[in-house]
Amino acid sequence: MLPVIEEIFVVKHKLLTRDELLDMTALTQTVPGIIAINSAVYIGMKIGGVPGALAAAFGAVTPPFTVILVIASLFPHLDPKNRYLLGVFAGIRAGVTGMILVTGCRMFRRTVKTPLECAVVLVFFVLAVMKVSPALLILAAVPFGWCYVWWQTRRLSYAERNAVSVQAPAETPENGEDGK
Repeated sequence: MLPVIEEIFVVKHKLLTRDELLDMTALTQTVPGIIAINSAVYIGMKIGGVPGALAAAFGAVTPPFTVILVIASLFPHLDPKNRYLLGVFAGIRAGVTGMILVTGCRMFRRTVKTPLECAVVLVFFVLAVMKVSPALLILAAVPFGWCYVWWQTRRLSYAERNAVSVQAPAETPENGEDGK
């Protein structure tokens, strides 16, 4: 879903920036509900306020509901051992996995700027592979993000306070002359 959102709303129509897409992704994955609907509501609200959010939610729900209804009506007649049907689903899984991988790589390049951020991504990746609860990972990311911003702010303000000016003092006109 994320690659489609990026292609349509960032690249094609320019309704979101890449940073807004990252923010939307983080937000829609942390609130309860279906990510596609949460994303649609976020974009709808940004574009058209509450009516836009309602229209986007309806638009996000209707097509999958219709498709699932059709598949459910055909499902009893499908042979689960049909190799062509199994091949179709295998191809879909492979294609979606590739799209998710590409989007993840793009997000990594835009998000991770320092070695510390890279280390944090690696730690969270390992924890996710070890099947640590996504809720715990998100809860752990919140204080880490806060501390990281606090540390950067303190580091920058320390550098500003201790910066030594290397500029020569401005020359002032002597004896009331204005320098002309």
